[in-house]
Amino acid sequence: MVEEKLTKKQQKAQQFRKPKEEREKDNQLKRVQQEETQSKDEEPVKKKRKTRRGRGGKGRDQSKSSNRFLLFVGGLPKDITQTELQSHFKSSSPDFIRIRPDKGIAFLEFDGDKDQKNIQSRMDIALLQHRTLLKDKKINVELTVGGGGNSSDRVQKLRNKNIKFEEERRTRMAKMIQESSQKKSNAAISTTKAAEQQPSLLPQGIHPDRAKLIK
Repeated sequence: MVEEKLTKKQQKAQQFRKPKEEREKDNQLKRVQQEETQSKDEEPVKKKRKTRRGRGGKGRDQSKSSNRFLLFVGGLPKDITQTELQSHFKSSSPDFIRIRPDKGIAFLEFDGDKDQKNIQSRMDIALLQHRTLLKDKKINVELTVGGGGNSSDRVQKLRNKNIKFEEERRTRMAKMIQESSQKKSNAAISTTKAAEQQPSLLPQGIHPDRAKLIK
């Protein structure tokens, strides 16, 4: 005997005739089957990686930032402009200047990849402008450590870095002064020798004052 297929209406009527417990079992079975089908069809959603704000949705590129050096500039006038800072530090030519006029500070950034040969001397020149006047205010130019914050580890790291850099800077400055003095001394000696070797154009036996009157 072939079992007749029940219509939806008949199935619904039959469902109501079933005891309450049996109906709950059927409903539970249907939910389990639906969940299994859904889990097979859907792919697991990948979690989005959080990025730091202010970087255009991109994380920090360590390869680009690993060879950059920062100098901190403090005590700036509140109305300082980018142009005025660039003009003040034109002798050291920082690759980038970030200003926080509301706090009266700025950061000079030097890119080691762009200028490996002269970056150290450029930073030395910038550090020599410590306590110089900018719009009638004495500014501070110091080394800094990236990362922000005032944790004890960062403060200690900054202190050690400043001590080491200061020692290196003094050594380099002493060398620069010595080389500059040597160049001036050599130039003076060369000028003296050239003057001594130049033959006199005055006739012999004529006083220099009288020679001036001779045309």
